[in-house]
Amino acid sequence: MALSEDLRVLERNLKMIIEYTTITPDGKVVETRQLVARVDNIKLEIYPNEHPPPHFHVNLSSFCASFSILDGEQLTGSLKSKDLKKVKKFHKKNRDMLIEVWNDLRPSDCPVGPIKR
Repeated sequence: MALSEDLRVLERNLKMIIEYTTITPDGKVVETRQLVARVDNIKLEIYPNEHPPPHFHVNLSSFCASFSILDGEQLTGSLKSKDLKKVKKFHKKNRDMLIEVWNDLRPSDCPVGPIKR
């Protein structure tokens, strides 16, 4: 029984590695996005090489949107009102963590640098 659970965890982790990384022509493994959290069926992600303003992405099966990390305002996309409430609540409780992940993912050549607190 324990082995089967271990295999499920391994499978989930491998799927995330495949989904969230790419290999450059010179053989480097590069993160293409960071899964920040899951809230029910909602995935919240931050991508390393981004455009201004600092933001995070929200992905559901049929909806996607982006939100400002600084104030939680919706920048693009559309969500159902119940999902929008969940994202706003998550942002309010986790703004500092979102800033930390954003700052940790900034490559040196990113057009948007770290968020200053």
